[in-house]
Amino acid sequence: MRGPFGRSVHGVHPTTTVRVEVAGPVVPAWQLRCIEALRALEGVAVAVHAGRSPYRAPRGPARWLLGPALAPVALPDAARAPVAPADTALAAAAASGAGAGVVVDLTGCAAVGDRETLRLRLGEDDDPRWPFAREIARGDAAVELALIRRAVGRETVVRGGRFRVTPSYGGTLRRALFAAAAWPALVVAARREGARFAETETGAPAPRGSLGAGARARFGASLAGRLAGHAVKTLFERAQWNVGFARAEPRALLAGEALAVDWLPDPPPGTFVADPFVVTREGRRVLFVEQYDESRGRGIIEALELGDNGAVIERRDALELATHLSYPYPVEIDGELYLVPENAAGGEAALYRCVAFPWRWEREAALLPNFDALDTTLFPHAGRWWAFCTRASHGSDFALHAFHAGGPRGPWRAHALNPIVEDVTRARPAGGPFVVDGALYRPGQDCSVSYGGGLTIARVDELSPEAYRETVVARVDTRRFGRYAGGVHTVGVTPAGLVFDGKRLTFDPFKPFAGVRIPLPRRRRR
Repeated sequence: MRGPFGRSVHGVHPTTTVRVEVAGPVVPAWQLRCIEALRALEGVAVAVHAGRSPYRAPRGPARWLLGPALAPVALPDAARAPVAPADTALAAAAASGAGAGVVVDLTGCAAVGDRETLRLRLGEDDDPRWPFAREIARGDAAVELALIRRAVGRETVVRGGRFRVTPSYGGTLRRALFAAAAWPALVVAARREGARFAETETGAPAPRGSLGAGARARFGASLAGRLAGHAVKTLFERAQWNVGFARAEPRALLAGEALAVDWLPDPPPGTFVADPFVVTREGRRVLFVEQYDESRGRGIIEALELGDNGAVIERRDALELATHLSYPYPVEIDGELYLVPENAAGGEAALYRCVAFPWRWEREAALLPNFDALDTTLFPHAGRWWAFCTRASHGSDFALHAFHAGGPRGPWRAHALNPIVEDVTRARPAGGPFVVDGALYRPGQDCSVSYGGGLTIARVDELSPEAYRETVVARVDTRRFGRYAGGVHTVGVTPAGLVFDGKRLTFDPFKPFAGVRIPLPRRRRR
């Protein structure tokens, strides 16, 4: 049996046994999610060993701050019992730990001897009661978690991720802890499928201990400041996007150089253009963008024909649906041109074939049906076709999913390590990959400070159906972006140079009153 897009759910595999160590019969909600994810795996026998120290969350205002991830929940009796297969001897082995395939230690200090162990490290202090408090007190934009594997006296990081610090502490915990709760199950399942992990050595063990009075005060002040800043931005800040060109080669991106960008004329108020992709075809150079109008409430795909000097000769709407469209990614298949626009609101990523370049397009087929893909990026590599995207419902800005196929029309199979990257500073695609000196590079969005806050360039070191490794090599410097230096989230490589979108942030004191109509008194008829 196979799951969505060809991922194997269960097959002919020897049974894997997993022993989960928890501190007591009451655990934080994220730990119960971890147990449930393991129990959902086919061919995996899970036994939960609960100690005598039930988890107790803080009460009062502190409890409100923690949110749902650290809410105390009682382990159901079924969760503490070994599960299928029905072989009682095997289940007993899993329950006792004898012969267990792996131990998942959710206490951080269980005595498991020399057995292979997986444990989660929660931030810098690894404090289970107040995770990431030190990072938030320091003003960090993102927090980091790691899944540590201990075997034969050696500790390595087998999985890791970075998650944005939101204005709500409970929201930060929910996003980070619920995502990391799936990692042990992902590792167990991927190993059964023959996947390979890019393990790295761990640093010095994180100190455990409570925050001092000064750190607690800074933590509270930081939370209050973030919440106030978020309120001000929501009420009064406006973002306008535009597209510009830089006369530079991709090497300038890798060097992190500050690039001078020539921008198109400012879009009319209440509109913007973003997500630029340039196509040269039939002797014409055309820029495809998302064009957004506040009065319409959704994006459409617009085509702008460019002259030799970069000026816009003609512009028309190229593709409009009832749902929001953006990121018009172009791809050539068998000599024909296609677009793969983002249509997460429509629940699919589909191919649109060019009927008359560049204005007319027709939908041909869905690549990823019933899948709310964001910024789908198609490209060939090492004899296979790849589709990279994030999901609107599963980490729109921090979880990169990969699919592969023998051809650009599929059928598509999910990567064994999906999501292959969980990092808010680089996961979401930010344009097509490019090659420099034989190496493949992938642009990613840095949404740690804000959506579209910056770009990260990562070198793809290994990409196969069983493995994925990448190394961050550069961040895009926007100091010379002029009036649109407030952010960037797409870059394209063209024969004439680089194309970017840029964000300009303005303060609008009347934004809260936009759309509000004040009734005027009627004139009394004589």
